[in-house]
Formats: sequence, structure tokens, C-alpha cells
Amino acid sequence: MRDRGWERWAGVAGIAYVLLYVGAFALGIEVGDTDAEIREHYADSGARTKEVAAFFLIAGAALSFLVFAAGIRVLIARLGPTPSALAALGWAGAIGYAALVLAANAVSRAAAFASMSDDFELDLETRDYFETVGFLLFVSGTYAAILLVAAVAIAALRHGALPRWLGWFSVVVAPSLILAIGFIGFLFLFVWALVVSFVLIRGPAAST
Repeated sequence: MRDRGWERWAGVAGIAYVLLYVGAFALGIEVGDTDAEIREHYADSGARTKEVAAFFLIAGAALSFLVFAAGIRVLIARLGPTPSALAALGWAGAIGYAALVLAANAVSRAAAFASMSDDFELDLETRDYFETVGFLLFVSGTYAAILLVAAVAIAALRHGALPRWLGWFSVVVAPSLILAIGFIGFLFLFVWALVVSFVLIRGPAAST
């Protein structure tokens, strides 16, 4: 497949990544704060079904992110030896992000899958522990994505692989991902992925 075609598909994958993630949260999978609300959530077959659906949507989002990042890797690597090392750095960040999101997704949805068994008894402390671990894995994944965002910034500003404005935008976004511990960092990553995706679809030259 020609590189431009691959880049366009990567842009489509980047948009799919955001849409799948948003779709998962749009299902309304939030669990209540009180013990009674938590027990009611996992006893409700409808709520469990939504969590299962969210599991597959988030898994699809993580895989779509890898396709998106692969397009960026191809774009940077074809510029020469030095950019190739930069592409490898960004790719490492993308793999780390996807792996941690997949792990976080599994941990966070574990209670919902386990509660489908008639023999399952929900332990609230264990469930809270799993939820905390899952959230921290999501946060850690977003931190790993800083490498990809930084790679795009350098590729745009030093090597002209992408529009300079996208490079400066990435410079702003990269440190902002630290705010994922307070949720807003996730939003920065979604917006950045959408912007880069549209650039890949249009073509870097057309977007300069």
C-alpha cells in the first residue's frame, strides 16, 4: 500500500479511536457512589450489558489508536535516519498507550464480567481496589502517549514532516497530558488525535 493511502487510513483510524471511546462513555457506565448504588449496578443485567459493550468499544479504540500511530510512524520514518529514530520513539509511546489501555479496560470491567455468574458475591473493597488500579492504568497509558505527541511536535518543527502549527499545538498538548490524573488530560489527547487525523486525511502539504 502506498504511504499516502496508509496515512489516510491512519487518519480514519484516529477518528475511529475517539468515536469508539466516546461511544463507550456515552453508554452511561458510571457506577454510583454509595454501597447500595454499586450493588444495584452490578445486579442489573442491563448495566452489566452496557459494561460489556463498553469493554469491546474501548478495546477497539486502543487498536484503532495503534493504526493511527502506525501512520504517523510511516510518515516520520520515511524522511531519513534521524527521523526514523524519532518515529521509533513515538511508536514506543503508542504501543505503551494501547497496552496500558487494554489492561485498564480489562481491570475496570472485571467486576461486571464476574457478576454475570450466579455464584459471584461482590466485595466492595476489592471492587474499589480494581477500579483504582484500572484508573491509574488509564492515566499511565496517557502518560506513555506523551512520547507520541512529542515525536509529532519534533517531526513538525525540526523536520517539516507535518505543518508547523501542528508542531506547536503538540508542544502545548504533550505536557497537558499530565493532567490525565484529573481526567482533563484524556480530553486533550482526544482533541489532539482528531486534529492530527484530519491532517493525515487531507495530507500534510495541503494542511500547511
